[in-house]
Amino acid sequence: MTTIKPAASSMSITAAENLRINFEAMPGDKQDWKPLDLGRSALDQVQECAVINGFFTGILRDQAVPPLDWGAYKAACAALDTPDKATTALTDSAKALAAAIEAFPEDKMDDTVTMPFAEGMVMTVGQVMFAAYWNMTYHTGQIAYIQTLYGDNEMHGTH
Repeated sequence: MTTIKPAASSMSITAAENLRINFEAMPGDKQDWKPLDLGRSALDQVQECAVINGFFTGILRDQAVPPLDWGAYKAACAALDTPDKATTALTDSAKALAAAIEAFPEDKMDDTVTMPFAEGMVMTVGQVMFAAYWNMTYHTGQIAYIQTLYGDNEMHGTH
């Protein structure tokens, strides 16, 4: 029996928790602040992770890659227009992702899917299970960088 599913499930929950903790450590006026008025705000990044977690959950649940509808993606992010909505959606999406990972059939772990981005990147389902984790970890780093720009050099998060 593989240990990939429990690891991916646990790591996804932890990544969402750390992203949320870093985001919530920010003063309210900095959560939607865009450095130099050019970059993406921390709120933008939490919105993205909440929505993209759902994309990866759907791949695992339906065993198929849906078309990527950028209009629907942007609308879903825009609907998470407050910190509370965004962090609740992030936590809920990570739980749904973890459940989809745990429920995925062991005998299909090596199946491949073609992603609708990155020039048709081909991934095994086992790799897909870690894609949301990677995305949330990346964005936690982005938020941590924004925090340093206004003087917060503390480490936030649980792990």
